[in-house]
Amino acid sequence: MMKKLAAIAGYTASAFLALVICAAFWGLAEQTKELSWSAFNDPYLWRVLRFSLWQALLSALLACVGGILIARAWFYLQPKSLNWQLRLANLCFVCPVILVVLGCVGSFGLNGFWQHLAPFSWKIYGLPGILIAHTFLNMPLIARYCYLQYQAIPASYWRQGKQLGFSQFSYWRLIEWPMLRSRLAGLFGLVFLLCFGSFTIVLALGGGPQSTTLEVAIYQALRYDFDPLFALQCALLQLLIATSLGWLLLGREQQDSIRHQQSLTSIHQHSTLSLTWHRLIITSYYLFISSVVLGMFSPLLALSWQALPWQQWIESSLWSLNIALQSVVWVLILGSALLWQYSSNLSRNKGAKRHKGQELLASVMLLAPAMVITTGLFFLLLSRTDISRYTVPLVALINALMSLPFYMRSLKPALNDSVKQYAKLNQSLDLPALSQVRFIYWPLMRKPLSVAISLCMVLSLGDMGVIALIGSVDVTTLPLLLFQQLSSYQYALASATGLIMLLLCGVIFYLLDISLGRDNAEHI
Repeated sequence: MMKKLAAIAGYTASAFLALVICAAFWGLAEQTKELSWSAFNDPYLWRVLRFSLWQALLSALLACVGGILIARAWFYLQPKSLNWQLRLANLCFVCPVILVVLGCVGSFGLNGFWQHLAPFSWKIYGLPGILIAHTFLNMPLIARYCYLQYQAIPASYWRQGKQLGFSQFSYWRLIEWPMLRSRLAGLFGLVFLLCFGSFTIVLALGGGPQSTTLEVAIYQALRYDFDPLFALQCALLQLLIATSLGWLLLGREQQDSIRHQQSLTSIHQHSTLSLTWHRLIITSYYLFISSVVLGMFSPLLALSWQALPWQQWIESSLWSLNIALQSVVWVLILGSALLWQYSSNLSRNKGAKRHKGQELLASVMLLAPAMVITTGLFFLLLSRTDISRYTVPLVALINALMSLPFYMRSLKPALNDSVKQYAKLNQSLDLPALSQVRFIYWPLMRKPLSVAISLCMVLSLGDMGVIALIGSVDVTTLPLLLFQQLSSYQYALASATGLIMLLLCGVIFYLLDISLGRDNAEHI
């Protein structure tokens, strides 16, 4: 009975996701003329596509190369603050994007402190600024996952390398790279998709038409030119490229599992030059991260503490929390239904190919442009109802779809381990489904669930793209307020708004950690 309910829940969630995608493209298609192949001969369209691919490729390469170097330095040096640095890597990834833009402008912009310290000047707007912001968000995440891969290398590999007298290059070529390569393709693809669909960073730091991506071109076509045909062309190109890459990566991806390996710190001797190189890498990493963080809050020194917009901050905070909470409800409903069916199939060793298709649907916002999904639903509702009544629920739904793949990937490793470990025990004891959840799965899943919910809330709270497109003057979230302050060169107020956003994110993580993520060993 429970297996049938799990299947019904999973298929219902999949059908809803497919319905949202179809409805969005139907709403956009209603606003366009007949689409023909000749419409794709627009030179501007292909110039935008080339830049979209180029900046995503460079961003992914920088993140992966830098992440590998940092992970290697972490593994060989084993700094005392390593656990803190691994947590910092997660925080960089979930940091509100508009706040990263503020940090890049504050540290590397025209009036940034690096412009005064460096012997030469540069422009932050354009490709350099886009690459800096993308690297800040993604490089620490790559470093964290690569470090975990280093931890998974068997000790016997290192011992054999030491006995054979491997050089540093031989260790890298014969031991390290084969282990990293198995997971690096998926990480590279994930970062590429995120950067390929980047909106806020390119909108704020692009600097003009020469640095426009497909996502920003869609926004400009719909918001300013009202050209749904061009927006649909951009959407189809992005959907084709992202879906092909996403399906390829899902086909190559291995099942995630939590492995606890003993850290090996002194397998072989390091030369002084090697240790110096690793320390230089770590120092450069610290300097880069701290520069962006300092750029976020250095304008606070010029803030006038009189007549601060407290009312505006409170209203924007409430709107942001309202949207984030609604978004989390959507994520819990859709994600839990898909994972329920996945765990049911996993316990019976079936349905792997079917789940890949469902996971592809769950990753819709990595594949389809968020601007297109938003605008398509907006057009669909505009001709049928009063759209102003549904602005907040629509924004919450789109934010939920953007957070859904991260929610599922946060829970799948723990779910894999718990199902594989206790599936046979459950069958032998014939435990009722509710008893399985209460006594086995819930204690094991509480900590990952708290992290997943926190991640979804923070991602929704920090998103600006959707609300910027369909929001009204009555609904202003904290990211949108910060962008408006940046656009009017109110850097001190923007920095204060960013500080409020970070405090809210910290409170969310703390409250969910003490309520869901505390130690549950006594319940097992």
